[in-house]
Parts: sequence; C-alpha cells; structure tokens
Amino acid sequence: MKRIVFSYLLIASIFTLAYGGEFQVNTHTSNKQENAAIAMNANSNFVAVWSSYLQDGNSNGIFGQRFDANCSPVGDEFPINTTTIGNQNMPAVAMDAAGNFVVVWHGPGVSEEDIFARRFEPNGAPLADEFRVNSQTNSRQLSPAVAMNDNGKLIIVWESLDIPDPCTKSICGQVYDSAGAKISGELVISDQPSICRYPDVVIDDTNEVIVVWVGESSLNSVRVRHFPADGNEPVLFSTKVNEDNFSSLTRPSIAVDANGNYAIVWDGHPDTYLEEDVYLRRYHWSHFTHEEPILVNTYQDGAQSNPAVAMSRDGEFVVVWESDTETATTQKDIFGQRFASAGEFVATPVTVGEQFRINTYTIDGQECPAAAMSDSGSFVTIWQSDGQDGAGLGVFGDSGPKVGCADFTEDGFVDLRDYCILGDEWLKDQNPLIADLIDDNKVDGQDLAGFCEQWLRPCYDCSEVDINNDGRIDFRDYGLWADNWSKEGPGLVGDFTANGTVNWGDLKLILFHWAKNCN
Repeated sequence: MKRIVFSYLLIASIFTLAYGGEFQVNTHTSNKQENAAIAMNANSNFVAVWSSYLQDGNSNGIFGQRFDANCSPVGDEFPINTTTIGNQNMPAVAMDAAGNFVVVWHGPGVSEEDIFARRFEPNGAPLADEFRVNSQTNSRQLSPAVAMNDNGKLIIVWESLDIPDPCTKSICGQVYDSAGAKISGELVISDQPSICRYPDVVIDDTNEVIVVWVGESSLNSVRVRHFPADGNEPVLFSTKVNEDNFSSLTRPSIAVDANGNYAIVWDGHPDTYLEEDVYLRRYHWSHFTHEEPILVNTYQDGAQSNPAVAMSRDGEFVVVWESDTETATTQKDIFGQRFASAGEFVATPVTVGEQFRINTYTIDGQECPAAAMSDSGSFVTIWQSDGQDGAGLGVFGDSGPKVGCADFTEDGFVDLRDYCILGDEWLKDQNPLIADLIDDNKVDGQDLAGFCEQWLRPCYDCSEVDINNDGRIDFRDYGLWADNWSKEGPGLVGDFTANGTVNWGDLKLILFHWAKNCN
C-alpha cells in the first residue's frame, strides 16, 4: 500500500524542472559580497569574482571561486588581491580557451586609486602577485574591464581622471601578450575630450580590440572604437552607437563571436532613470549595421537597467538585466532574453522565446547581473542578492537556457515514449507544447538537443535526495523533507530543485528513488 500511495503521488505531481538550478557563489557570508563578474572557457568551466567587505581584514577585498561546467564549485573560494590595505573594488575577469584567467580591479594607488591585475593558471594557482596596470598615476583610475582572446592576449581598459587634460575623464588601456608582458605603451582610447566612463572591452581572434563606453559632456552617448591589439596602428573604426541622446546612461556591455560580429547593450530613457529600458545594437565584423537600436525588454514598467550581454562563438547571445518588477517596493529581479545567431549577416536580431526571470529567490533585491556563454549556447548568470545568504548581500547564479526535464510521460525516465511525444510536436509553433523544453513556443532542434542530453537516463540523481547521507532513500529522508514542507528561503534542506521553496517538485525526486541504494 505504501508504494502504491507514493506511486500515485509521483504521477499526480506535475512539475517541470529547469536545467541547472540557482546556486550560491560565495562561501564566506559575513557582511556583503557584491559587484560580481564572470568568465568562461571553451569547456564551459568558469570563474566568478566579487568584492567582499572586511573578509581580508580591511575594507573590501577581491575574492574568486572556480566552477565546473555543471556549476559545481572547484576547490575553495580564494583571495585575489595581495595588498589588503584600503578598499579594493569593482573587479572584472577574463579567461582564455585553456582556462587561464586574469582578474582586474581598482584599489589604493600612488596618488589616489590605481588599476591592479593578477594572472592565474587554469587550476587557480596565481602566476605571480598583483601588479599595477596604469602608468599614469596622477588622480583617480577607476572601473576597469578586461578581455582575453583564445590565445591569451589580453587588454585592460579603465577610466582615468585628468587625462589628457585637467577636469576631463578619458578611457585608457594597456595591451599584454599571453606571457603578461606589456605591448606598447598606455593608450588613450576615447576620442573626445569630455567625461568618459564605464568602459567594456572585447578582443577577437584576429587581435582586433573593440571598446565601448559612455561619453560626452552629460554622459548621453554610447561610443565604440576599434583598433589593433599592438597599439601601433591607426584607429579602424569609431562611432556613436545610440540614436537618441538620453539624459543619463549607465554601463554599456559588449560581446563578440568568433567571426568578429558583436552586440552592444545599454540602458536609458529620454526623461528619467526611473523608467529606463534596455537597448541593443548589433554590428557586422566590418563595422556595418543597417539596423536601428532595438528594445530588448518587453516588461516596461519601472527601470530595466544594468544590462550585460554574453555571446557564443557562433553568434548566439543572451542579454540579462535587473528589473523593477514591483515598482511600489524595493523588489528587483534578474531577467534575460536569448537571441539566435545571425551568422555572417547583420539583420534584426531574432529572439528565442520570450524574456524570462532568472532568479528563483524573489525576496528583496537581486541586482547587477553578469553573464558568460559557452560555445554550445548554454550560459551562466550571476548577480548580487540582498539577504539570501542570511547576511547582507551575497552572490548567486543560475544556468540556462531553461531546458526542462524531457520526461514527458513522467515515468522518471527519458526514453522512446518521450521521443515520440517530441516527434509528434516537431516544428509546431504554438503554446503550450509538452516537448517545448526551452519554452519558446515551438519544438525544434534546440529542444531536440536538450532531449538528447537526457536520453536513456533518469532525470534525477539519487545522491541528490539522500538528505542524511546514509546511501539510501527512505523514510528518514522523507521526514527531513517533510519538516521543511512549504517553507521558503535559501539553502533549505529538501529544496532539491533549488527554487527557494520545499514543495511537490522536491517530493517527486524522493518518490522516483524511493527505497533505492545510492552507493
């Protein structure tokens, strides 16, 4: 009778699981961890970095954590800055195809703030101590960004006060070879003597550098500039990206594919920052674009801000941003929108599905997202979350696209019966569809790819639901799960799906493995 009851609950529990699941990035949770950045290599392994208050004993320090392609931590979180006096903040990170990575940040310098960097091997071992990047040390150097191509060549850019003239702020840069040696001297990249801030940068496989920033007197222009990575050749291309002059713009973001085609995103509004939207413009590698900037977000109440873009080598990309989803409160959520690859052609970007919320924990604010995308088109988003780890801000992440479980028949196994359901809905374009694994209202090759990843295997790992770690799924695990039934919050025992609550979806995992040995 017991098995019959549980089997009935298994069938009755209709629940579609997302691929991956929300995970915590930082291990140290005292005070606040914020301003996170992410970089990924060719095998989908990635590293996340952030600033952590008082963890190194003096104001903010920079810390990191490596992850494998399944979003599982590799080793422990580790300190990055070797000088711990003063405030180290605003980190950025880049990684080459082999997994070597470099972290940059700004911290106390010769005069005021300077830009610092540290290089690491794929296993996380530092190649040397931190080093100062900027040669000009007068006044303040802030807001660094870094890019590295597959061969290990890298460029670091930042905003520099009083360069080239007093009371101006320019975007400067320094190029390094794969061994960490400087190539040429420090560059002044911005081409207008005004206030230039918030740079972002990419470097493609041909060693062409593309830098984007906010500039002009009232920060109302997004500008982009191209030049060779040797720093000795003339500028290849320079232009204004946005069509309309908004009153104030925040950080733009840029991503590039293997052919040198790239996308730029930014946020703004003609009248007020309280109603900002996210905009996108895509360029061909020849710097040609025939499209107007397009609106990315479909939800338009409140501010949609702080966008970031990540792109695969094939040109598929995702835009993520923070959204004032509850304008009457302080609630913010992280949203995303995926776009298909356009190959060698520059056409109006084609969305894949609708915009989607990325965070599952929805209490208080989720802000400042960053994203990285693999060659296969899967991506990881990280952001800072208020109160989720129990102590101020913490860093959390999730993977995508949101590929659902391919167990359409809900028998706990992905097999030919599920394939027949997918085949019956092949190339249909409607809503809802049972086999629409990525939730874009159609069943096509992307759903088939997600299905194949799950072929002939259970959807759930037995060890995931062995709560008491005794190697068996039984009433002891059920009792621990039931103790948290319907509770909400981070890190709950029994929240196997990591969606912030203990519910029927988690019970389904227990039922599937009931009375099994996990060893």
